[in-house]
Amino acid sequence: MKQRLREQARRRTAPAGASEAIQRRLLAQDWWAVAFRFGIYRSTPSEPSTEALLADLLARGAQVAVPVRRGVEYGWGRVEADTRWRKGAHGIWEPVRAEPVAPGDLRVVLVPGVAFDAQGGRLGHGGGHFDRLLAQGDALRVGLCFEARLAAAVPMESHDIRMDVVATEKRMIFAPAAAAKLERLTG
Repeated sequence: MKQRLREQARRRTAPAGASEAIQRRLLAQDWWAVAFRFGIYRSTPSEPSTEALLADLLARGAQVAVPVRRGVEYGWGRVEADTRWRKGAHGIWEPVRAEPVAPGDLRVVLVPGVAFDAQGGRLGHGGGHFDRLLAQGDALRVGLCFEARLAAAVPMESHDIRMDVVATEKRMIFAPAAAAKLERLTG
């Protein structure tokens, strides 16, 4: 079931400008400006871009961490404006060197996926790497998704982690659990 949904979602292309629209939508959120400890992914060509978001965070001096492969698993690694990057596993940009960051230190985590649903369900690329990263903290989890890849329902298993927010180029979808986390951010 999950593999078929992955194949279907990957065939759905995003309209021109969709990544930029998602990023503008996030930058306009009041909680974006007040949260200073972020986990953010570096996108592949098939995912919503995070480049403008990363640039904004680094320009305003936010504490930023990205997933860094450590052996067969991933952890969070701190990056700064002068970080040097290299292509890592799966062609994803990773810092050449990064100080480890504890997952509990992050307040907002931007999450990639192949498909999402309006209930916060997320379908990853398979392997559970991001689910294991997300299970270690209690940050506001924000899935970035092209509207064309929103599914009616993503099949979820016990180890799958739901998103608190799903951001598309057309809308922001907030799960009920997001309210308490947003209150902590904006206090």
